[in-house]
Amino acid sequence: MTRPPSPSRSNRSWHFLIAIGAASTLLACGGPVPYGQSGTGGSGVNPNGGGVIPLSTSGAGAGSGSTGAGGGGGGNCPNYVIAVIRDFRGWDSSASDPGGAATKHPDFEPAVKTAEKGIAASTLGTDQKPVFGNTAGIQTVQSADTFSQWYRDTDGVNMRFEIQLPLTPDASGSMVFNNQAFFPIDNQGFGNQGQTHNYSFTTEIHTTFVYKGGETFSFIGDDDVFVYVNNQQVIDLGGIHNAQTGTVNFDQQAASLGITVGQTYPMDIFHAERHIVESHFRMQTKFECLTPIVIP
Repeated sequence: MTRPPSPSRSNRSWHFLIAIGAASTLLACGGPVPYGQSGTGGSGVNPNGGGVIPLSTSGAGAGSGSTGAGGGGGGNCPNYVIAVIRDFRGWDSSASDPGGAATKHPDFEPAVKTAEKGIAASTLGTDQKPVFGNTAGIQTVQSADTFSQWYRDTDGVNMRFEIQLPLTPDASGSMVFNNQAFFPIDNQGFGNQGQTHNYSFTTEIHTTFVYKGGETFSFIGDDDVFVYVNNQQVIDLGGIHNAQTGTVNFDQQAASLGITVGQTYPMDIFHAERHIVESHFRMQTKFECLTPIVIP
């Protein structure tokens, strides 16, 4: 069937670029580690009972996970990160009132579509996930309760999938994940809802890095992107908008972030695809290895 045009941003392009620069930076990685911990080892078991599945593979997964339980990869970098994708009900083009169906989540395809800073608080919650920050003036999020559902499993509201995002070397020596049609759960979850792809989902990634000095982190993307280093927000590209850029210079922000050269710190990335049309996802890092973390 022919998909109706988006209510706004009809030629919208969804771009996701992460770039981390560091000279001669090396993090010796093992397998996935438990959520909230850094280092090697840990378990590759999906906490929901199935294995973490590759991006190109559909289904719930089976088996013991990506590296198995116990000691991890034996010092070899697994060259992937683990992403949790949560599917939500969004704009159903087959509904009589697209975007206004009673079952639609109010924060996906909302009536107002605009860039908004302050949606996510400046520090992570005790569960290492974002909490609603600006309770006044936000137009694209209904409430703290609805925002809480973006990155937390909620029966009847979202459906959870776990995937691996492989990192492969490019000619410059960077590790890259690049997908110019990032629709990881097409025909799964709540389905495509009358669209050509399954939109209305969030992405959650947790990893760790060794700060050695000279690193930078840049992100170009839309829709919402919230990035935290050492539990503090360093990038806020909240709201529904065209591509925007956020950059972090770790040396310049080391004091405010409380980071010290030679130490390992968490980096937490949260994204939301809340408005239909396209989805491009490119992640690039100069770190030879990022530690994938199993997310509960």
